[in-house]
Amino acid sequence: MRPAHKTLDQFLTYKMHRLMKQHDKRIAQSYAEGAQLSLAESRVLAAVGTVGALSNSELARRANLDKSQASRGADGLVSRGLVRRAPDEHDGRAVKVTLTPEGERVWRVVIGAARTHYDRLFEALTDDEMRVYERLLDKLLLRSDELDGQAD
Repeated sequence: MRPAHKTLDQFLTYKMHRLMKQHDKRIAQSYAEGAQLSLAESRVLAAVGTVGALSNSELARRANLDKSQASRGADGLVSRGLVRRAPDEHDGRAVKVTLTPEGERVWRVVIGAARTHYDRLFEALTDDEMRVYERLLDKLLLRSDELDGQAD
């Protein structure tokens, strides 16, 4: 039997959200100081750098942003010459966001900073705990996608 939750801070989802907000705050400060990027811009840059050319809706999903945040993040990166928008070869109505050479250089800096923050946070877990944590999160993400009707 699962324990009854009497207060908000006893819910695992609340704890996960709190952890991510704290992590986002630290990493956003790092991005602002280092690459002068907002959190949305850094997520857009990371998504495009990791996956490659993305449509606006794919970008929002991959960057874990809503569509307007992803669009504003991409706009900021376009104005700084870090990404470009180009027509989709397969759908003339759609556009894809891709990195510029300067964007690729900044992406490497962003990924390095993200790795540093990730490693510092997860130093608290043993290798075995980390494997269990990753497996459980993957399972919960799959279930959440199923509940949203978005399972791949």
